[in-house]
Amino acid sequence: MRLVPIAEESLGVRSVAMYIETGDLRILLDPGISLAPRRFGLPPHPREIIRVSELRRSLGEHLSRATHIFISHYHRDHFTVPYESIYMGTERDTYVGVYRGKVVIMKSPRDLNYSQRLRYHGLLKAIRDISRAIIYADGNTIDIGSTRVFFSESLPHGPEGSRTGRVVAVTIDDGDLRLTFMPDVQGPISERAIGYIASMEPEILVIGGPPIYLTHVFSQEEIENGIKNLLRIIDMPRLRSLIITHHTLRTLEWRSRLSEVFSRARARGVEMMTYAAMIGREEDLLEARRRELFETEPPPEGYIEQFRARGEDEE
Repeated sequence: MRLVPIAEESLGVRSVAMYIETGDLRILLDPGISLAPRRFGLPPHPREIIRVSELRRSLGEHLSRATHIFISHYHRDHFTVPYESIYMGTERDTYVGVYRGKVVIMKSPRDLNYSQRLRYHGLLKAIRDISRAIIYADGNTIDIGSTRVFFSESLPHGPEGSRTGRVVAVTIDDGDLRLTFMPDVQGPISERAIGYIASMEPEILVIGGPPIYLTHVFSQEEIENGIKNLLRIIDMPRLRSLIITHHTLRTLEWRSRLSEVFSRARARGVEMMTYAAMIGREEDLLEARRRELFETEPPPEGYIEQFRARGEDEE
């Protein structure tokens, strides 16, 4: 199994896009890239805008090989939107190159909140005549040659009953290696997310870690539960690699907050890393450094004003 991290917070954007290739399957997981419209009261720094363009090109390079697309949910950093956006590095027709001729395996609309349901319908309308096939992921299992792909039932985007929506995880098993990709479970916080990981017994787990900075959305107890659940995951017997992604890396202090998890991983012989580490790069947490970047590398006069009328939300 070949794993290629494409875009993520450790690489300077909001994303968990990853390309995976087995002997039978070539799939792009969550092919979205985005920036926070506001962080620390500031729009994206010019460095972030440049990075989105760079990583969009990398995404495009892997699209030429992919036969399948997986969409875990409908926050806009997880799929390519069918419209132009400076925050997502898209033109009006960028989405066509992502979905045309692909088998798109996507989260079912049956239990989406209002905003995600609107995005689902907008995406479906745009791609149903250009994709090769559309398959709902929730609870499904698909065999592609000797590769088996297991999709979780719909899981909370955080704790049970979370207002932030629902998400589907995927496990890919090529007979030699088993990987679980579980974005945006915020730790995980939910016991159902823990149960899915335990049932799949992955050797590699790519997981959306605790949202340390979102204290206005989640309680401190919920965030701490996310950290404690990572300790439980480390103790799962088959786990060899834990790849921490996404919300956790939107704060510069994330390593110190997860120090106990790192310590447990070392003791258990579990490799714990980021997307950046997987490809031998230094972490470049541009969003977490946004305030600093505006101070040390101030953009030209009038730069901030161009963002004031855009009005896109964060997820």
